[in-house]
Amino acid sequence: MLVVTTMATSNLGSASWNNADDYESGGELHTRAVKFLDVINWEALTSLASKLRDGTPCRIEQPYSIGHFNMVRRITFTDDVSWVARLRMPDLDAVFGSWESLDPTSLMRVEVATMKYLSRNASVPVPEVYHYDLNRNNSIGAPFIMMSYIHGNAASELRLQKDCPPRLFRTPEQDRTFRRQMADIQIELAAIQFDRIGSLYEDGDSFTIGPEPETGDGPWDTAADYYRSWMRHLVEVAERDADPEVKKKPSFNLPQSFLPLMHQYSIGLTSCGPFRLVNRDFGAHNLLVDDNFNIVGLIDLDGVMAAPIDLVAQFPTLTGLDRETPGHKETKPAAIERIVATRPLLADYQRLLASPQQQSITEDESAARAVLADRITSDGATIVYGLSRFAGHQSSANDRWMGAFERYMGRKALGSDAAS
Repeated sequence: MLVVTTMATSNLGSASWNNADDYESGGELHTRAVKFLDVINWEALTSLASKLRDGTPCRIEQPYSIGHFNMVRRITFTDDVSWVARLRMPDLDAVFGSWESLDPTSLMRVEVATMKYLSRNASVPVPEVYHYDLNRNNSIGAPFIMMSYIHGNAASELRLQKDCPPRLFRTPEQDRTFRRQMADIQIELAAIQFDRIGSLYEDGDSFTIGPEPETGDGPWDTAADYYRSWMRHLVEVAERDADPEVKKKPSFNLPQSFLPLMHQYSIGLTSCGPFRLVNRDFGAHNLLVDDNFNIVGLIDLDGVMAAPIDLVAQFPTLTGLDRETPGHKETKPAAIERIVATRPLLADYQRLLASPQQQSITEDESAARAVLADRITSDGATIVYGLSRFAGHQSSANDRWMGAFERYMGRKALGSDAAS
């Protein structure tokens, strides 16, 4: 049966920015945005931008976008070139919490280095950095980065604007193209290898691996060392931030099983690399797309790091690719329906990782495709995902994954497939 529908129209790029209107007037988030807007020296910012382009006049566009940590405004020059200025706002730990251990300046340093590295060494569409100043007491009034403007919307936001069908990014054909492009980006990152685990930093004219944002530690020489630090950090944050009722339950001890399981189910745990590049915050929320859901940009790059393979081999978030909890028997009809609908999407994405679109690929890409397609459904990658769910501080998730971890332990003891 042919169903004819009218596609929802949408504003793209800076035309979709809502200022602080998404927040309740007078609320803490709205007040922070309005005050920040007032204290920034926008005239000094435009003067600097003009100077960086040999005196070409420019203006700040009125709409702005705000997230948890940053305000973004578009700078338009008289020759129709556009930049964006992204400025770091004061933190609101009481509202958003603080799961990252690195200070804001170091986080911005990581992101600048990552954008510069990928601009030089990959075809992944990332913003080009033109200038940055990480001093909070600079003449502008806040740490900031000036970078190229990419005309697009986050895929997750555009999907909502267009009222797309469940688990689809618009039409089936556009959804397929979007997922293919997403897989190709994940592969291109994974094809880049380093000999240590951690985030990218500038080192003169080159780059080096240093501490990563979540733990604030690193670099590490082995996967086991990194996993130990990550697990310890998750426990410390949970002890500090989780509700008392969550901490009372036996499943709050979930992380204690993680390292023993990884020694049984992971690969290369004690070997010294190489380690592949991954964006740990990779998903539809930081992929900019055009009106047809073609990917035009990858943003918010402070989550990019060189990592162990089972951390690299994770499905993108907010894309309908949520893993099942192994061995958990779901009883709610809506959850069962979601699981059944998700299984073919997971299998299809695994095939996209394995199969290049073009005939000629490099040896590094070929190796990345083979190992990611193999490991993304492995027990090791699933166990890593299970520990990541502990960061949500939810008893229901902890209970499910505690059961899965216990089944994995039992499976090794019995030499069976009890966890599956």
